[in-house]
Order: sequence, then structure tokens, then C-alpha cells
Amino acid sequence: MNRLTASVSAAAVAAGTSLALLAPSAVGAAAANVVQQVRAAGLGPWKPWLRLQDDQGNVKSSPGIQEVSPFADPVRFNGSLHLSIAGGQQARAAHYTAQVPLSTVAASELSYDSYVKTVERGAGGTAANLQLPMICRGAFTTLSFQPQLATDSRGRAGVVPDTWQHFESTGTSLWRTSRALPTDPALPAGSDAPLSTYATGCDAPGDGVIGLSANAGRLGDVEAPLDTYVDNLTANGTTYDFAVDGLARGIIVLNRGNQDRPCHHASHPCPRTQGGTASGFVSFTGPADGPGYRAVGTRLVFSNGRALAPGDLTVTANGRPLTLTAGPGGTLTGVVSPTPGVDLNPNGTYRTGLIVTHREPPWRDGGDGGTGGRDGLKVRAELLATGDEPLRPTGVSTSTTVR
Repeated sequence: MNRLTASVSAAAVAAGTSLALLAPSAVGAAAANVVQQVRAAGLGPWKPWLRLQDDQGNVKSSPGIQEVSPFADPVRFNGSLHLSIAGGQQARAAHYTAQVPLSTVAASELSYDSYVKTVERGAGGTAANLQLPMICRGAFTTLSFQPQLATDSRGRAGVVPDTWQHFESTGTSLWRTSRALPTDPALPAGSDAPLSTYATGCDAPGDGVIGLSANAGRLGDVEAPLDTYVDNLTANGTTYDFAVDGLARGIIVLNRGNQDRPCHHASHPCPRTQGGTASGFVSFTGPADGPGYRAVGTRLVFSNGRALAPGDLTVTANGRPLTLTAGPGGTLTGVVSPTPGVDLNPNGTYRTGLIVTHREPPWRDGGDGGTGGRDGLKVRAELLATGDEPLRPTGVSTSTTVR
């Protein structure tokens, strides 16, 4: 089961109500995480998520960039939280909740996705931290996950620039306390320890976690810039998904040869070819308020109501032969991966030219002008993009039938 499947609770997404961390009884050991989307309207004063400057305790701090960005995350590809700082700045987005014992939060999934852009002076920064603001023995502190001391889901140690990484807290992961804690033994400010250490020492009445936040942390040179993105912050049964409003849309235009009928796509050229050949294109367009997809591609899926063998179809994509492999249900699939890479940005278009030749045309005329002889060739196109691995499905697709 992939992370997207494991984290989505369809009923909770449809309800879209509570932003509070759920109690364990509402989640259960085997329950999926509830997904709550956070859009730009959810950040700001008196909003569910507070930026650094929205907290009156930070009036003397210099805020960096804290915004919902089109930069697509590696799971849902619908945007992310952008945190960026220059010299002397801080950037944070925090969501406060009802108090929950740290032992309860530590027993749940604690994870997030992180991306750090290489910058001109880049060596001084680390990555964004997943943070747990909490009360311990009557004192306020913030526990910060330390990605530079962790291993990501792919076994890579520390922070790898220019790639999405998924970090999940384990029993040995180190969290840093922002303030000294009067535990037994006492923990000085800046101590690194597993959550179990804090959970054992912070169990007095009134102790507990009061929310979570994403913070642009910095190590070493305090003047070094840091440009980072985070998403899918998960704690105590809830995943917070930062998302823009729009979504890319696709269209397939394929027209077969020897047609006597008029073209149904009057706004597009309708080339006429011979025999069992159809030609045209697949196009994906990003709206102004949509995500920005990196290094995109297209998965094509062909079917016609019976099992297709690789030799039944010949497909040319952008002037090059496309390798087809047998898929489930008698389908044929092929992946178009542009070289050099192509991004699909808001207000942008990604287009692939296609020529499809069928050895035995599935649209052969049945005596009614070509509309009733066979079911036709069904073509589905899925937009792929680079996330934490190359060319993952984005959830955007389109389909048509060539008749």
C-alpha cells in the first residue's frame, strides 16, 4: 500500500470539518490518517494556521516567506507550503489544537515531506522541521524533528537538496527542545533526544502537545538563506495537505483516416491518414491557480474490449516509436518521458503528438458509417510528474474513444 492510499480517509475528506488532532479512540491503530486540506485562505491572523507574524509573541521577529505554493508535493501533486528565509529571518506556519499527551502523539505516525532548493549561499541551512509545541512540567517548549540527523524513507542520510524526501519519526529519531526542561534528569535547551525521553519526563498533570508546526530551521551560519517546501504533515491521525485551488485538465484529440464525417474538434487540426491509423495529440493545461508539476510525462493506456497484444498497435509519440507493454485487463500501456525534461507550470501547456496504427482497425465500418461496427479504440492518458521518484501519477487523466 502506498503512502497516498494509506493516508486518505474518504469520509473525512468529504466531511472536511475538524482541523483538530484526533484522539486515539477516533483513529485506532489500523485506521487511515484523516486528510485535511490547507489552502491559502487558511493561513493568517485568526485562521487555522498562523504564520510567524500572526503570533503576537513574534512581533520583533523578521518573517520570511510563509505561503501555500503551486510547487507540487510528491503525494497528491496539488501544491505545498513554501517556507523561505534570508539573513536574520524566520518562517513558520503553526496550527494549535486541544492538548494531547505526548505519549499519545509519539505512538502515532509522525511524518512529513520536505524539499530544499539549492541556493547561491546554500550550505548554512538545513531543512524545514516538523515541530511539536508543548507544555512540559509547566514550561513551554517546542520539540523539533532533526532531518539532518535522520534517514529518509529511501534510506538516504540527512538532507538531500533538490529532491522531495519523506521523513518519519521512529523510536531512535532525535528531536531538539527549544528550551530547558525541568525533567529528571534536566534537559538543557538544544538537547537532542528521542520522543520517548520527553514523553517519560513530560508526564505531569497539564503536560501535553498543543499543536504542530512547520518551521524553516537553520544550522551553522545564521545569515545563510534557506528555500524549502513541506507538505503532508502528519501527527496523531491527521495529515495536513497544503494545496492550491486549481487542477490541470487534459484533452485527447485523435482522428482516424478515410473519414467522410466532419471533424468534431473544429478548433484543432484534424489530419487525415490511411487505413487503421489515427493521429492527433494529448494536451494537459494548468490553470492560473493550479500546481506546478516538475519533469512531467504521460502514461497512455489502450483498450478495445478484447485483449490487445503488443503487436496489435504501433504508436509514435512526438515523432518517436513508443514501447508498449501488456497491462491488466488486456490493455497496452506506454510511458512518454520527454528529453530534455518538461515542466507544466500554472497557465502552461504540455502537449504530446500521437500517431496510432492498429493492425486490425477496431473502428472498422459496420455498415452504418463507422459508428456501429466495433467498440472503437479507447485511449486513456494520465499526467505523470516527478515527486520523490520519477514520473509518479498525479491523479490527472483524460480519455477518449476513436471510432
